[in-house]
Amino acid sequence: MQSRYPAEIWLLLGGSFLVRALGFAYPFLSFFVAEHGHGPTVVSTVLAAFGVGWVIGQMVCGSLIDRIGGQLTLVATMAVAAVVLCVLAVSHSMPMLIGGAVVFGLAFDAPRPVISAAIAELIPDSGQRAKVDAFRYGWVVNAGGAITGALGGLLAIRTGVSALFLVHAIACATFAAIAMWFLPGGTGSAGPSTAMSGFRQALADSRLVLVYLTSAATLTAMTAVLADMPMLMSIQGLGADAFGWAQVANAVGVAALTPVVTPWLSKRIAVRPRLDILAVAGLWAAVCMAAAAYATTTTEFSLACLGVAAAETAWFVVAVGIVHRIAQPSRRGVYHGIWATTLPVSFIVSPLLASFSLDVGGPHLVAATTLLVGLLGAAICVPLSRRLNATHN
Repeated sequence: MQSRYPAEIWLLLGGSFLVRALGFAYPFLSFFVAEHGHGPTVVSTVLAAFGVGWVIGQMVCGSLIDRIGGQLTLVATMAVAAVVLCVLAVSHSMPMLIGGAVVFGLAFDAPRPVISAAIAELIPDSGQRAKVDAFRYGWVVNAGGAITGALGGLLAIRTGVSALFLVHAIACATFAAIAMWFLPGGTGSAGPSTAMSGFRQALADSRLVLVYLTSAATLTAMTAVLADMPMLMSIQGLGADAFGWAQVANAVGVAALTPVVTPWLSKRIAVRPRLDILAVAGLWAAVCMAAAAYATTTTEFSLACLGVAAAETAWFVVAVGIVHRIAQPSRRGVYHGIWATTLPVSFIVSPLLASFSLDVGGPHLVAATTLLVGLLGAAICVPLSRRLNATHN
């Protein structure tokens, strides 16, 4: 498969896997803050600051890709992330932790829009793009994340959480060096005037707005696997070990199903955007997470995670494939940067929605609201399909 795609794509995927597998800072950020004697309020504030930085960072990185090119964007952001992680590792005060979390959030996920824009630019065939996107989600993101959790837990016991931040910093610095030495340079595809108005013009595209809304709604249900499940498990008296097994089930499910669905999926996406697959996959994930609200054992929670895994790769490949199709060549970075913010937004909204539902109506309301956002995501696929068809015609 390697000979079919440019070497730049494989370098980006390899570097992304490195910072994903050794990306300990975000998963262990709450533990790090708590270890320094701060209470739940400070922990929540630091995590919220990180989330704000994450959202803004995706849009900033998208704009930078169009202005200065993916290589310089990657070098700059990964270098900043490495420096900030080193500072965070020795930070103790609340202002330093909050400020560091914001800056780290701005930079840490830059590879995502960079890789998306590169795939759209360098791989013109929709079917081939789907195969790369499936590999990227199933193995780079998912398998890398599984390594993060397993290896991070082992290292934290032996070296402490602060050392994990330094390992993450080394990974970011390594990716910056790879990008600087081995990736081709570029000046971006947007001129100064179009770069300044890029966001306004992109958001004037109703197709992008609709794919953003359906993605944000669906991901609010889908990210509950990570964001909400700890709350649901604690109600049943289950601890971190049970949550770990549920995440293993999800990771194994995605990794096992990705090579199975990829050939089938790539053939269908090559012809046209498959909004039916997007709607069904998103709705299935919401149903599985709604069922998790009634789970009482580790096995039942794990089965719910496995069910979500069955939909994840298909949903991601179709959704990002739509962004590939609609993004104008001079604004690929902005389009993918805007769409990439749906993930941090969902990580902010999902636990807030679950917490509110638990307080007001218990597990029944959690299931109902999860289904509701899943249905909303599926329903938005209808006007999105009409807009895509109208543009094509």
